[in-house]
Amino acid sequence: LPDGTELTGVADDQGNYTIDLPSNKKFNGGESIKVTSTDPSGNKSDEKVIDVKDTTSPVTPTVSEVTSESPQVSGTAEAGSTVKVELPDGTELTGVADDQG
Repeated sequence: LPDGTELTGVADDQGNYTIDLPSNKKFNGGESIKVTSTDPSGNKSDEKVIDVKDTTSPVTPTVSEVTSESPQVSGTAEAGSTVKVELPDGTELTGVADDQG
């Protein structure tokens, strides 16, 4: 696992295996998990590295009040996320939230 923890399991007679990941660990998108197999004689396979895919939607962005005197949209969103603003005429503007959100 990304934190160095090793989990083990045994493949069935068809070569299929399932190893449950700990429910108390949170995995972030982009983290890597390494998988190997070792046969009964002790021969170890090459590593297969898979990246954790981020499938969690970001929280809804906050938006500060917009007035006719301050034509600016600001607020907070998940750090690094793309923020899209659609104006009344259908124009779309985009920006990227900084590392503080």
